[in-house]
Amino acid sequence: MNESNDNISQVGNPQQAVAEFVGEQFIAWLMAYIPHEMKAWPVVNRLGSIQTSTDKIKKFMLQRFLAAEAFIGTREGDPGFLRFAIANLSESDDSSAESALETLEKIRQEELAGHKMEKGIVQTVHRELWLRLLRALGATDEEIDRAEPKDSTRNYIAELSDIYSSSEWQTAVGAFAGHERAEPEEYAAILKMLKANTALTDKELEILRLHIGSDTSYIISTGHILDKIVFDRENKQLVWDGIERQLEVRKEFLEGIAKYLEN
Repeated sequence: MNESNDNISQVGNPQQAVAEFVGEQFIAWLMAYIPHEMKAWPVVNRLGSIQTSTDKIKKFMLQRFLAAEAFIGTREGDPGFLRFAIANLSESDDSSAESALETLEKIRQEELAGHKMEKGIVQTVHRELWLRLLRALGATDEEIDRAEPKDSTRNYIAELSDIYSSSEWQTAVGAFAGHERAEPEEYAAILKMLKANTALTDKELEILRLHIGSDTSYIISTGHILDKIVFDRENKQLVWDGIERQLEVRKEFLEGIAKYLEN
């Protein structure tokens, strides 16, 4: 990613990147720009340095868990972000959407591999890893089952659901690409906070490490999602709109739930 980092130093303005970069060069710029932008967020820096109690961390992580659950839609009747995006792309008669649709469907199949239903909830591998982390923080199964999204989490879920389901399909794809690249950065800051404030083991932190260590996979999947649609300016702009909205929603969400670490 050295070339894309050079691109950031030369082209830090998204509109200039939309105008000047095409194809793989544009994708590489996006993948470098997202962490570059997130590293400047005060909330990300605060997460990495905060000193707080395990009880406050538990409240924070329960909300982060509920937001993560919205990705696949684990509760019965909840489509989840991924299915919203798939439905959006499925309605398009644009042949450029086919490659992205196939990639999203493959990701959903992988997420649901080996899952089972229990009490109306889809039990995936990722969910089991989240439960391991929450239990290590002292959350009981009853607390986890009864956890409800607070305002910041509800807004995050509602706004992203709208982007994935109601936007132009290129914007929905951009939002997903933004998610793929932003999550490792966010989880790295959360991992730093947990290691500084708890004695959790690597096994208990596996759900975070799994995403932070996905550098190769996010580049591959994002490339497959975007590679057919980032050649003309109109489509690049629609993709950027999705990434920009994804980042705005994520930043507002993190700022909202970070209050649980401080109050």
